[in-house]
Amino acid sequence: MITKYGADTMRLDKKGFSLIEIMVAMAIFSIVSIAIMTTYTGFTRAYTNQEVTAGVQQSLRGALDIIARDIRMAGFDPLDTGNFDIEIATLNNIRITADYNVDPLIELPEDTAFERITYNFDAANQELDQILYEGTASESNQLIVNNVTNVAFTYLDENNAVTATLIDIRTVAISMTIQENAGRGGTVSRTLSTRVKCRNLGF
Repeated sequence: MITKYGADTMRLDKKGFSLIEIMVAMAIFSIVSIAIMTTYTGFTRAYTNQEVTAGVQQSLRGALDIIARDIRMAGFDPLDTGNFDIEIATLNNIRITADYNVDPLIELPEDTAFERITYNFDAANQELDQILYEGTASESNQLIVNNVTNVAFTYLDENNAVTATLIDIRTVAISMTIQENAGRGGTVSRTLSTRVKCRNLGF
């Protein structure tokens, strides 16, 4: 058998991809790439949303725990002086006093007995503030949590009826909403509510 070598043989032995094949391959690669990117973006968005949601819920729980702890002690007056109670009770603001160091007077901050505490919702700045010794020369303001869109205090008497009379308050219901940006996932908004029994009032 005689094998012929030449230009015609070389052309037959060295076939390449046609333009159509290359275009089809590129189209398939583009579709696969888009699918991968879409899936990745979706997972990333969902992960970010979950992370922000967890952060918002943690902030809510932490802030409400702090407020509840102080409200629970409102009116703590072991010497029965009558100087300690809830002083202010509005929709967005509450001021409580408690005798932490068993002294008939409300002590100043330098005594490290924070016996007059105010919680105030600053709607303009979307934050909840803790104000120590509000209305005195020793007043100091501390941020508790930001990105707050709503804080509402509701005051209940011994029959769990809403009351606006300070001496009738036995329970404080608190509702707080925090909203944070979750990037492309939009915004995350969560509301948490709790009730705090003022165990030192009504005696």
